[in-house]
Amino acid sequence: MPSIEFIARAIIRRGDEVLLAHRVGESNTFLPGGHVEPGEYAEEALHRELSEELGVNSVIGEFVGVLEHKFTDREGRRYEEVNLIFKASVTGDEVSSVEGHLEFIWANPEEFKARNLLPSSLHGLLEKWFETGKPFHDKLTD
Repeated sequence: MPSIEFIARAIIRRGDEVLLAHRVGESNTFLPGGHVEPGEYAEEALHRELSEELGVNSVIGEFVGVLEHKFTDREGRRYEEVNLIFKASVTGDEVSSVEGHLEFIWANPEEFKARNLLPSSLHGLLEKWFETGKPFHDKLTD
């Protein structure tokens, strides 16, 4: 049985665009962030991850929502994760990866589906959040 992974993710906006992360060689995108390590609060983990990935200072803002996600990878391994999503801001408008395996792109919400934003229900949840500003909670099994 897989363990449950806790992942802190950021919504970083620049006007109407949102910063998305992309692993080099993969076809999907995801919100920046990463695993919450033992002893960390989610906001601390997100601040650390953004520093590691982007090399920038960040301010973690309000809680946006949670997305529970269960999926099987290409090798047949099962994963269960809880994505804790926060608004965040970073110093400067220009961002670039300090990790060779990641790239970052700015995208409008209308592009989320075409950019294969994962987990797959996230683009719809974010569109609703942009409209209403109300936190969300959703469950998804791929």
